[in-house]
Amino acid sequence: MTKKRIVIKQGEVIGFADEVSFEGLTLESYDKKRVSKIVPTNFFLMLAFYALRLVCSDNSKLAGWTRVWRCSWKVVIDGEEFGPFQKRIDAINFEKDKIYEQGKLMR
Repeated sequence: MTKKRIVIKQGEVIGFADEVSFEGLTLESYDKKRVSKIVPTNFFLMLAFYALRLVCSDNSKLAGWTRVWRCSWKVVIDGEEFGPFQKRIDAINFEKDKIYEQGKLMR
């Protein structure tokens, strides 16, 4: 079982997008911010990744396809790069731990 981290502070819910769901609820307002990126380490794959993600939404099939590329991945948080990771899921797990460690979920 994976751990989930959700913070509720002054009526504001903070957490990772894949761990927080508002399905079935009516929200007064909704703001989604990225505090990190997971991208391919290969320069040309990274360019292709950014180009594709620029023109399609996070929920699109094309975006989903970019998530299963078999390549090395890196995590970028505040301009600092971590990795490489051979599996994207390893990069995601590292990213979540690092963000939690930095206290970014508490803000």
